[in-house]
Amino acid sequence: MRFLSLIAAALLAVTLLPARAAPLDDARFSDLQESPTQLSTLRGKVTVINFWATWCGPCREEMPMLNTLRQRLAGKGVEVVGIALDNKVEVNNFVRQLNINYPIWLGNSQTTTLMRALGNPSGGLPYTLVLDRRGNVAARLLGRVSESTLHSAIAARL
Repeated sequence: MRFLSLIAAALLAVTLLPARAAPLDDARFSDLQESPTQLSTLRGKVTVINFWATWCGPCREEMPMLNTLRQRLAGKGVEVVGIALDNKVEVNNFVRQLNINYPIWLGNSQTTTLMRALGNPSGGLPYTLVLDRRGNVAARLLGRVSESTLHSAIAARL
């Protein structure tokens, strides 16, 4: 019985370890002006990454909350980045319509694979990650996220 307890404790410890940022470090995106960018430029900040698409209803519903969150927490070392799984024209129009105030990056052919590697095997949207200041994945949130849930995930990293 003691042996089983030790195995259970070891498995629990492994699942609590922060996920390393390696897949994110290698990921390349472009902003809406088609300039290349990557998440490593945000090291030192708690970063909320929101994978979304213009056709995704829950994605659209949470965007005003992400706007507000960025306005409230930008001075506290928090950044919000949206990674869109649509083409540039659709995304640009959408961002203008909703007055999105946080950076929007364009995903590419590898973005769904990246999401799966980061704990979203179904590739469902929206998918939100919270990274700590070192770039490690600290929280994974699939589906529409509430402001209180996201704020709790961020506050634990400040």
